[in-house]
Amino acid sequence: MNLARCSNAKQGPTAAYDAYKHFLRKDTTALFLAAALEHFGLEDLSDRPPNFIPADIESGCQADQRTWLHDKTEELIDKYVMLLGIFGKADDQPTAQFQCREPECDKAYISPEARQRHEEKKHNLVLSSPPSPSTTTALKPDSIKEHSEARLGFSFVLLNMMDAVKEGDGERLMRLYQVALLFYKAYGHSQYAYSTLLLTLQLNATLSPRMAHSLKWNRFWNGRGLGPNLNETSADRISKSIGILKEMMDNTDRELEVTKPSGVHHTSGEEEDIATLVAIFKERQLFHDQPGREYQSFPSFGKDLLGRLQYANLYLWMQTKIKKLLSDQTALTVLATYSK
Repeated sequence: MNLARCSNAKQGPTAAYDAYKHFLRKDTTALFLAAALEHFGLEDLSDRPPNFIPADIESGCQADQRTWLHDKTEELIDKYVMLLGIFGKADDQPTAQFQCREPECDKAYISPEARQRHEEKKHNLVLSSPPSPSTTTALKPDSIKEHSEARLGFSFVLLNMMDAVKEGDGERLMRLYQVALLFYKAYGHSQYAYSTLLLTLQLNATLSPRMAHSLKWNRFWNGRGLGPNLNETSADRISKSIGILKEMMDNTDRELEVTKPSGVHHTSGEEEDIATLVAIFKERQLFHDQPGREYQSFPSFGKDLLGRLQYANLYLWMQTKIKKLLSDQTALTVLATYSK
């Protein structure tokens, strides 16, 4: 954090949110660039080997250049950014690939142990299973590389949330909350997990379409506004003056030669900090596979941040909570009906 000139971020996101957010953006950008250098075999940020960009692409139209860039970025994201356990894992159930060895039996099992128990119990068939491959000679994975990839992937989730809030994108934010629920549940934050589940249930089941739409989108809208001063006359006056005020401000900016930044742009100082971090990450070869490496503070760190999450238990927990919430909602509805 000192190298990135974000020393205040050491206090953590709770005590210094803005400083931590600033550091997160620098660190994530630098990690992504370091991964790109490794993926494309580049020495540094200024390296541009001959024919790195194909001649037909470099001289082609903007649409072809954009497609080429998106394809290369997709390669990079699939390899280094996509977090395990979020996409596809809940659907990728193990298949029953061990067929019963009794000729007239069509049963199949996920593990050889389950198959063997079935054969002994149902067919009185005792056959030895093939020995499991030895793992004594297996190389220990590169925990530093996996830590870096996990850090990069999770940082993009956080940046995605920040961007969704900034853009007022309620739909995207609700999707990201569902991802957050997995992390809450995996790391023992049951109250946060329950609150997120309740929000999801409200949006999709218990609230009316109008109220669900309001909950999803109106969190980005300032409903207070002018308060009691808001009426038809003041609203008409303000709407007519906005265009004039904007024109005056634009004219003043032109006269003073003031340019407005569009979106998020890195200042020169920030670019220097990011370049410094990239050089350090490149030197330490964070994304170059070297089996056996690990951090002393994070030994045997794996990329799958949701590896500890038991999806069967998560399903049962969600089913139990949903049934209770719906039963409570029904009870409240009945009570409200009889109280009228």
